[in-house]
Amino acid sequence: MGKALSIKENARESAKKLYQQSGFREGKNSSDTLSLWENYREQAMLWRALALLQIPTTLVALILAIVMWYNSETILNVPAKPLPGFYQAGEIPDAEFIGMSTEFVNLIGTYTPFTARRQFNEAAKYLSDPILSRYSTEMLQTELKAIENTQRTQIYYVDPTKTEIFRDEINGTVEVYYEGTRQKLIAGRHVPEVLTQFIIRMKTIPRNTLNEYGIVVYSVETTSTKH
Repeated sequence: MGKALSIKENARESAKKLYQQSGFREGKNSSDTLSLWENYREQAMLWRALALLQIPTTLVALILAIVMWYNSETILNVPAKPLPGFYQAGEIPDAEFIGMSTEFVNLIGTYTPFTARRQFNEAAKYLSDPILSRYSTEMLQTELKAIENTQRTQIYYVDPTKTEIFRDEINGTVEVYYEGTRQKLIAGRHVPEVLTQFIIRMKTIPRNTLNEYGIVVYSVETTSTKH
């Protein structure tokens, strides 16, 4: 009898402990579930706040886009229709005259004794009379021989802030003014640099495949002063 009661008591105690342990785990599981739901709730509130903030922001962006679209202006630079095979000077943009005259100035302004002949011959392709005949005599003969005999090297630095273009609408001509410093090296010796101005005068002739706009140089004026 005593042993039987002892066994029953032990069984009760064991069952009681199991029940208590089971109850603790249930409480812990319940606490974890509540914490998880709280986290979900906080995330949902955050996304809701972001959505509410995004709606007015999107509306403002749309309104600004509509305003910019209505106020925008599209400007197209359409060149005038040229005459058959011929452009008037007024129909050609400034950039074309400046680009061509710059190429010409660079060809005759910066050279070495080994490149001068090729550059001067190339520059002659930009010219027309009355300057072409004078250029052939003064530059391709006299000046070119002096460069090769004295082994002269020259560098002409153009000041882009001083470059200007002038149009004569009546006569259909264009002038481009350049100013810069010219440095020379003769037989290995430096010559004091000078301030040099170029005035390149241009007009148009019937265009061709080698000269798209028909721009030619008809006059070149050069002046130099000590820098």
